[in-house]
Amino acid sequence: MKFNLCLFTDSLEPSGLGESMLSLASELRLHYRVSFVCPPTRAGVALLERARRLSLDTLALEVRGERAAWEMLLNWLRSRRIDIFHIHAGIGWEGHDAVYAARAALTPLILRTEHLPDLITDQRQRIDYQRMTQRVDHIICVCAAARASFMQAGVPAEKLSVVRNGVQPRVAKRDPRVVKANLGLPPQARMVLTVARLSEQKGHRHLLEAIPAVLARAPDTYFVWVGEGPLEGDLRARISQFDLAERILLLGRRDDVPDLMAASDLFVLPSLFEGLPIVVLEAMGAGLPVVGTSVCGTSEVVADGISGRLVPARDAAALAAAVLEVLTQPSVAARWGAAGKLRLAHEFSATRMAHETMAIYQALWHQRKSSHLKETTITNVMK
Repeated sequence: MKFNLCLFTDSLEPSGLGESMLSLASELRLHYRVSFVCPPTRAGVALLERARRLSLDTLALEVRGERAAWEMLLNWLRSRRIDIFHIHAGIGWEGHDAVYAARAALTPLILRTEHLPDLITDQRQRIDYQRMTQRVDHIICVCAAARASFMQAGVPAEKLSVVRNGVQPRVAKRDPRVVKANLGLPPQARMVLTVARLSEQKGHRHLLEAIPAVLARAPDTYFVWVGEGPLEGDLRARISQFDLAERILLLGRRDDVPDLMAASDLFVLPSLFEGLPIVVLEAMGAGLPVVGTSVCGTSEVVADGISGRLVPARDAAALAAAVLEVLTQPSVAARWGAAGKLRLAHEFSATRMAHETMAIYQALWHQRKSSHLKETTITNVMK
């Protein structure tokens, strides 16, 4: 029997979450009939187009409190006879309406993947989350630290599993020299790449504070930042104040990240918190040493002193020291890059992620079938 599976998110800026969903869909379509639902935002439209190229059944829909959208999702699930509804949430308060729509549609299995640790502080949101989890069959967390945070928040341990994110290899298409030339950089330039939404979570301002110390010892270094977000104006102003406009390139949204990685010497992600960052996995796959922060998720990917360096969050001096460690020691950079690429291949493949996810689907399905048989037997005996 080939089950009907629907992957859903109502995250307005899916970014890494969306990449994870597409990697999962690419693998699972070999075993299930897969559909893909996400909001028609700029990022969502791009995801939907890529999903269609995978021959997935797609729906552009935002389900956030509007009755009409809720009913559209309910009817979609019914018409497709969805067996497994798998929600991907960027944060704890996303995806609640979708859970209730799936229950109303009598969808047999409802799962939810949390792509961040528990971050809820508002009591009303906490109550809403607890009510929602009672209607979900299972919750997948993308790292062990995230699972621990949800257990601490009161989610039963037996309802939680860990499936770490995985990625498919992404191949660079352009020569690094051409990439640098197109960015207006000299051939000898050292490139330090950061790919992240321009938001408080990602810690750009702490990296900005570290850059003068880096340039003092490695003056041929350029920092390339890919991403958009609410802090763009503030960051541009700070860059101007630091007189670093020629050394920090803000490229906005890009579709050539593999090319940028191939041209870079180092990847830096100075986040204040994470789930399990897809972009770090991609950097490791590109053979880049990684400097990250010792936060949930990143610390489960980057092996400190083996495939990169982990530093405390919000610590500009530690960031500067770690970046210089890579830039001034080519042998260390090469060793860390090779180790990260090997670890990515062994532990963070999309195939492994898909197989672990399928194992959870199958266990829940058998559990549901067994429970249904018991209920039927008891009913027959009572008759």
